[in-house]
Amino acid sequence: MAPIETPDVFFPSLAECFSGEKHLLSWKAVYAALCDPGNALCDPGNAAQNQVLRSFLTDRTSVLILSHPLAPYKGPSPGAKGKFETETAAINVTPSPNGHYNIDEIKEDALWLSGVAKIDEVSALRTVVLEWQIRPTLQLLNGFTEEETISVQDAAGSSNLGASTFWANSSILAAPVGATAQSTSLFNSREQRQLRLLDLHVSEKAHILRVSQILICRAAPEDLRSIKTTQQRSGGGKSTSKRTWVEEVGETILQLQRKARESASPQQDPLFAYIDAVQSRLEAMEQGSGWQIPESIQSPAEETWNTYQVVEIVHILHLLFTHVDIFTENLPTGDAALKWFKFMDKWSFFAQIPFNLPGQISLVPLMQLFVATISLAILKIPQALEHLESERFGLDGSSAYISQPGCLRELSGIFRTTELPSPASPVILAWGTLGFALRCLVSDIVFERENRIATDGVDLSSGTSPLEDAGSAIDDRENPDESPTTQSLAEYAANTGVCSLVAELAQMVTSTFGTRTDILTADRQRKTLLDLFRACLGLKLVRYSPDVIWATLAIMSPRQSSWDWLESNPDTRRDPIVDYVLSDIDVLSPSLILESQYRYPYETVPLMKFCSVIAQSLQGDTLKQDIIGELLTNVTNFSQSMRKHFDDYESIREELNENWIALKSDLPLFQKIRTKQRRITASNQPQNHVQFEDEMYIPQGTAGQVVDNSVQPFVASWQYRHSALKYLAVLLSTFMTGTGYVEHATEDRTSLDNASEIIGLFADLLDCSIKAAETSSDGEELSEALLEHLNIKSDRTEDTVSVVFAIFEQELQHQCEQPGVEGSLDLLVNCTHFIHAMVSISPDRVWPWLARSRLLEVGTTGGSLAKILVGSEIVLGHYDFLLGSIRLFQALIEDAVTQCVKRKPGKKAVTRFGSAPAISGTSEKSMSSTLLIFGRTLTGIFEGASSWRYTQIDQKLGINILLSDAFDTILKYVYGLDNDDKLSDVEEEKPPYNDKKFLQKLVVVLEPIAEYLVDLFLSTSKNDLPTNPIIGVFIAMSDIQPTSILTKSNQTWTRQTRSALQFSDTLIRIGMQLGRTGTHFEHQLFKAAPLLARLYAIDEAYRSPVVILLESLVRSAARSDGEPPSLLGHLGPGTAKCFLQIVSTLDQPFKSAAVEIDIWRLLSAVVSCKQQWLAIYLLTGNTPKESLKHEGNAASNTRSKALFTLALDELSKVDVSNPQRTIAMLEFVILAQNTWPWAMSSLRSHQTIVPGLLAFLKTLRTQEIRNETEIRIIEKSNENKIAALITEFLAMYLHIARQLGDFSLLGNIVASLGYLENCGVSIPAYNASLHANLKNNLKEKFKGTGVYLVCFKKTELISSQLGRDFFYDVSFAEKLLGFDPSWRNGYEAEFRTANANLSLVESQILLLKGWKLLASELSNLVAKDTRLERTLITVARDCLLANADSSLPEQLFGRLMTQRVEFAFVLIQKLANAKVQDEAARKLFITVWAAVTSMRPNFETALVDKQSDYYRSLLRVLFLSLRFLLPTSASPEITDLRKSLARTGKRHHNALVNDVPLTLLEILAESVAKGFHGLANQLHEDKDSCSPSDFVLLTGLLQTILGLPEMRLHQSEAALLFQNHNTSRYATSLFSWSDQLAKDRDPIYGELSILFLLELSSMPIMAENLAVDGVLSRLNAANVINYYRRPYGMGPFDDPPRLFSIWARGILPLCLNLLDAVGAPIAAEVATFLNQFPTQLARASACLNSRNVPTAANPNAGRITLGMASEAHSLALITLVLDQLRESAATVGIIASDVPELDWDKAIVKEDIEEWMAGRRGLRDRIAPTNEREVALAGMSSQRDGAENVLEERVAAEFEAALDCLGFSGS
Repeated sequence: MAPIETPDVFFPSLAECFSGEKHLLSWKAVYAALCDPGNALCDPGNAAQNQVLRSFLTDRTSVLILSHPLAPYKGPSPGAKGKFETETAAINVTPSPNGHYNIDEIKEDALWLSGVAKIDEVSALRTVVLEWQIRPTLQLLNGFTEEETISVQDAAGSSNLGASTFWANSSILAAPVGATAQSTSLFNSREQRQLRLLDLHVSEKAHILRVSQILICRAAPEDLRSIKTTQQRSGGGKSTSKRTWVEEVGETILQLQRKARESASPQQDPLFAYIDAVQSRLEAMEQGSGWQIPESIQSPAEETWNTYQVVEIVHILHLLFTHVDIFTENLPTGDAALKWFKFMDKWSFFAQIPFNLPGQISLVPLMQLFVATISLAILKIPQALEHLESERFGLDGSSAYISQPGCLRELSGIFRTTELPSPASPVILAWGTLGFALRCLVSDIVFERENRIATDGVDLSSGTSPLEDAGSAIDDRENPDESPTTQSLAEYAANTGVCSLVAELAQMVTSTFGTRTDILTADRQRKTLLDLFRACLGLKLVRYSPDVIWATLAIMSPRQSSWDWLESNPDTRRDPIVDYVLSDIDVLSPSLILESQYRYPYETVPLMKFCSVIAQSLQGDTLKQDIIGELLTNVTNFSQSMRKHFDDYESIREELNENWIALKSDLPLFQKIRTKQRRITASNQPQNHVQFEDEMYIPQGTAGQVVDNSVQPFVASWQYRHSALKYLAVLLSTFMTGTGYVEHATEDRTSLDNASEIIGLFADLLDCSIKAAETSSDGEELSEALLEHLNIKSDRTEDTVSVVFAIFEQELQHQCEQPGVEGSLDLLVNCTHFIHAMVSISPDRVWPWLARSRLLEVGTTGGSLAKILVGSEIVLGHYDFLLGSIRLFQALIEDAVTQCVKRKPGKKAVTRFGSAPAISGTSEKSMSSTLLIFGRTLTGIFEGASSWRYTQIDQKLGINILLSDAFDTILKYVYGLDNDDKLSDVEEEKPPYNDKKFLQKLVVVLEPIAEYLVDLFLSTSKNDLPTNPIIGVFIAMSDIQPTSILTKSNQTWTRQTRSALQFSDTLIRIGMQLGRTGTHFEHQLFKAAPLLARLYAIDEAYRSPVVILLESLVRSAARSDGEPPSLLGHLGPGTAKCFLQIVSTLDQPFKSAAVEIDIWRLLSAVVSCKQQWLAIYLLTGNTPKESLKHEGNAASNTRSKALFTLALDELSKVDVSNPQRTIAMLEFVILAQNTWPWAMSSLRSHQTIVPGLLAFLKTLRTQEIRNETEIRIIEKSNENKIAALITEFLAMYLHIARQLGDFSLLGNIVASLGYLENCGVSIPAYNASLHANLKNNLKEKFKGTGVYLVCFKKTELISSQLGRDFFYDVSFAEKLLGFDPSWRNGYEAEFRTANANLSLVESQILLLKGWKLLASELSNLVAKDTRLERTLITVARDCLLANADSSLPEQLFGRLMTQRVEFAFVLIQKLANAKVQDEAARKLFITVWAAVTSMRPNFETALVDKQSDYYRSLLRVLFLSLRFLLPTSASPEITDLRKSLARTGKRHHNALVNDVPLTLLEILAESVAKGFHGLANQLHEDKDSCSPSDFVLLTGLLQTILGLPEMRLHQSEAALLFQNHNTSRYATSLFSWSDQLAKDRDPIYGELSILFLLELSSMPIMAENLAVDGVLSRLNAANVINYYRRPYGMGPFDDPPRLFSIWARGILPLCLNLLDAVGAPIAAEVATFLNQFPTQLARASACLNSRNVPTAANPNAGRITLGMASEAHSLALITLVLDQLRESAATVGIIASDVPELDWDKAIVKEDIEEWMAGRRGLRDRIAPTNEREVALAGMSSQRDGAENVLEERVAAEFEAALDCLGFSGS
């Protein structure tokens, strides 16, 4: 790949850097990105990050720097100075208007750094700008303020007893309270700034070396990376597969380096440059840096420089090893070899280096490792030996060191003077091997020459051969008597522990370079060490021995423990070193593996060790290869020590003289115990017997060979074909207490070491088989052949499993009685490994055993785990047994969950065997109890583990990781899935609640331990023990800075911190879910906020977890009672500002989408959860103090845009390629917009945000999505959600704009509503058949197991997004149901399809809600844009049509339908208030009624059944829609019921179609008549089941319909239908019962019934029917009517006040309607009826007297109300009618005397009214409102002259009308 010229990538313009648009990539960040295990560089999910990294690494400048890593920067030069001046010129970068950077300071610092560090000015400028950009991070990591230190110490519980021991190693907690971080002024001082620049400069140089080395290793050919033999390579050459761009960059760097060497010194080996670079740095450290810097920073600068010199040396050595081993195919030249070894001789092979700094000393072992491996790589023993054996040796003019006698002589001299042991020991052994090979070859030449002389009598050769010259040179010694030969030198190296040293080096390789980044280095170094032993074994210089075996095993082991292999990804590659050993059939395999097989079982451990290593090397398809089976299941020999005096054999093949013998009779391998051979440790143990197989003897006639007859007992090797696994299984049983058998040969049980290794091997083999079964694509079961060989049976008879259980129990007791017994702990560890494997194979055997095991404390027995921990492991500082027990706990958790369905009745026993009998599994109660006991023990360990002593820090980290992960898993299983009744809008129908299996969760076994964890960690008590370990992890990690040397330990530290963050977040989220907020743990995390902020800055790996945890904290605190804790207050202003400045970069420069989304979600939580101070910063870019300081001044000290402004900029062009990012930003903007006034000012000043969002809405297209692909459905779901958020944003924007009177964008908004109009209220695309079939099929398939679809519904604990894993947890379902073939064959796809469909439904519901908000706001602006009328009418109609046409299940979408109705209600109400006259609006009521009838309701019970809310909402909408039919002059509210006499006389000329009256009559018949009937009946049955508002609604419908012009000609039909339904009788009956139905003595139903009767009486025909039915008599018979006969009647201020309302608003208007409809025939009855209430009429006559004044007895006397005025008007009108009828009695056919005078003094009333009307001011002062409506009228200004408010206006109008009647009556 050719480098690309992209100048803005490596070093963008200063203007872009200072504005925050571009962020420089540091080489440290590049290195971290290359090493991040979560960042697969070719993963499409990391496209943005990969693109940034790729652009940077392929930039020409970057490539040139990486191709010269030893000297990446050039020195100062005029050219660089000129470019520097150009870049910093005012035309390219202007001084900062707000002072957030100082260009003069930048230039000064750059020139200073260039002069001090001797680098070019442009590179120095880049370093200075980089420091400026990361300064907030550096300041944040600079230290803690005093307040933060106190807060963190409090969070860590350091004030508690024992804290000094608990946190002894923490620099934070050890700091005194007064020790604070640098002040801002000191941090920004010139000296400190210069110190940071120097630190950054040396750090960047070191990381350039490291990045260069990584990329060069990535360029290695595949055949070198895989370390395969020629026979294994397919095609015999390099791989033709396409290389990644990273590998191409590495190749480019290599090519440039080669070109540079060829042009500079083509003959010189590149090794010289590396050696010189190391030499120069070592010598420079003796002199110092030579920097001319201020004295105040001299000491720390020198310390940093010296440390980084060693770091650079390590990286250079790494590069050197890569060059010599990988990219140098031929043997090095003599000059190169001498250069290196002379350099090593000078520095004593780094055996002793005078380093003093801790950072230097820690790197010495790594330097020594490279010295050893580089030295071996230079010698290249295999190639050297091959070269020696070549016929062309010495004749081809080779410059290889092995061909140059002078070089050999000098090298031998160096090695002879080297003191051993040292890092030179391996290379000295290698040199001795070469010398020995040369001596052998020379001996052959001499022997051949002597034979030739002896035969021919003459020597034809001229002089010595090259081999003889080489042999002489390599052994040339100045003092032969004192100087050792090369062979004796090798022997000396071997005797001084070279094997142990190699084993240590191999372990260091695994621990240091075992990561994914350096795996090639690890493989090549292991290969280098292995080649050393291969050469020694091949030449017989060393032989099969324990030292060689252990060293070889260390080299072959790619991991530090078997657990590492168990956790590795099965898809990773197979270990190439093990492959290399197995494929080497010439030396390694026969000399080691086959030899160990030959010596078995006389020496059992080596063979088992080799097999375990081989098993742990298998991955992928190789797991299925029977590699180990060839070694253990078909063994052909059997070596054993024969008994003394054993003579049951005979000699055979004596002619061979090889001690061949044959058995004369069968030789048993085991025998019954004759005498007590071994101490019985547990006499009460059950007697376990293993049935021995018949073949456990060597048959008669078997041939063998005595391999050692030097001393008794003899050792013989029998030619006996058998299964070693079966033998080992039986051998293991002899170790068990209580067994009756021992080995026949030794007459003793097997040893402790043998038992331990056997169990360990069995565990590895089982794990290997389990992994093979798990990776099998065809669902293969566990290898039954292996189980048979291991004697593991499915019928629970006595077998190897029983043996291991018994051994485990006996060793638990032994270890408790005698703590620390050597080997016993190892045996227990291997037992836990075996039991862990058995959990996957046959858990139903593990659970019952564990329930009765002494491992856990059950009642008063057991508890061995705690005892061994305290008695042995804590003392030793080694915790393998604890770690194994924790992993066993994890396995039990997974088994309890994943096998819970299998365990249900009717299922087979839970086993990995191919078949198993149908037996009942372990009870869930027992399992739950076991987990609870186990979990409680481990929580105690979790609380105290931090204070223990550790010999290996990785074990401490492992304990924390495993426990955190285990607890987190438990909590997520229990609280992450829900089957309660809190259903969402789209949830499936629940199963019946009488199903007991459903009432408990599928994971019921975990509930007790989960509840225990919640109670422990989410307690409000101030107990620091549970929280200390978590806070301690944060503290420990904040002390550690990432380095350029990535080790497995570094990754373990990172993993520990991420686990703690994840566990903390889970706890906080569960607290919110359970309502347990404000816990002590939450408070402690707030106090630890400074730690969390620094974790965010330390490493990219912590960013997402920290942000997620902070979001949960903020949201949880907002749910607590009272004011939530301030995050800013706990961070401190300086830390908060630095932290937010870092967050504001949104993970620049890598732009990780996941991190950015998490940041936006955190910001959303901050602005919406009462974190006002942080919100101010997010919205303004300044802290609160800065905001006040810069008030009125736009300039502020901000490094980049405020995040709110940045979000607006990004959203101005909606990006649908990453919808989650867009959604997160929109949510943040909307919450800020709705919460903070600052947001609106920024938003309104932004010119492109609204047009950009509208442009996106215009791009959306309506389409049928139901039959689309899942990908398209998910895309559409995200589009809908984005559109929903945009509508919510626009709604708030319009709301503010309306308040400000700004309608400039209204037209654009209206023009962009097409998609919303078409799809906003559409019926959701819910696939009912899919969900119903899935639910029913799942229930039927797993019938009786408690499996329901709803059991897989996620809770808020598990964050989900629209997509294939949205609603149901597919991964959890797979764990539970994956055992059934139907899961893969259909259910999995159906789950994902259902999730995709529910995502679409959810998005459509969100779109409806957003459209509702926007349309509701638009409905206020109908007058501003005429297009809105038709749009909103259409939307309202579509809402109703969607409900009418919907066939979706009501139980699922009932709330959605209600929302649509509410939506339509809001729109129609606003349109009606705007008096819209559009024809479509007039037809709306037909659509509403269609929606009502689509319900098919029982109208009599519709208002009280389960759908009553929805029906009631529809009636409200119907009521509003009828208002469009009213005449334009009609008031929207008919306030004067008496004017109903005249309202039917007006004709509306724009009558609708003829079916309108029919629809109106149907409404009256069904909803009004039947509804009133049903309500009245229901009220009598249960008065609490009805609402008065329902009667009001029906009355309103009746009133409105009767007031429509279209009903004038159809009143007879209306009256007839009411008569047919006996509506008036129900109304009068309700009135009669109103006193019994009163609520708090309030006869509300009396008023409602009388008003309903009044509306009926407005129809003349109905009024006549009421008169005929004697309605007045019926009313008079009611109990409530007696109130009007009280001595003073009932006035507006009497209790209950509603009685006066019944009188004034109901009875009197009813009488008027009867008089109007019936006329003279009813006059006498009306007058008589009213005269029955003389006190009421007397009160009405006197209440208007102006002389009435308030008294103590009657404080309201003299007040005038609207009701009193209305009463006077009604009585005056009744009096007028009666008087007129009396005067025209003869004409109307009545007797005048039959119509009595009304007992109401009209003269006095007239006089009083005239007096009030004459003095309007006095009337105004006396008017008093009596209800909320009248209070509102009193607050409304009147438009009539002489009235100040509408209430006064209404009173005056009533008085004027009354005077008209009284005046007319008087005349």
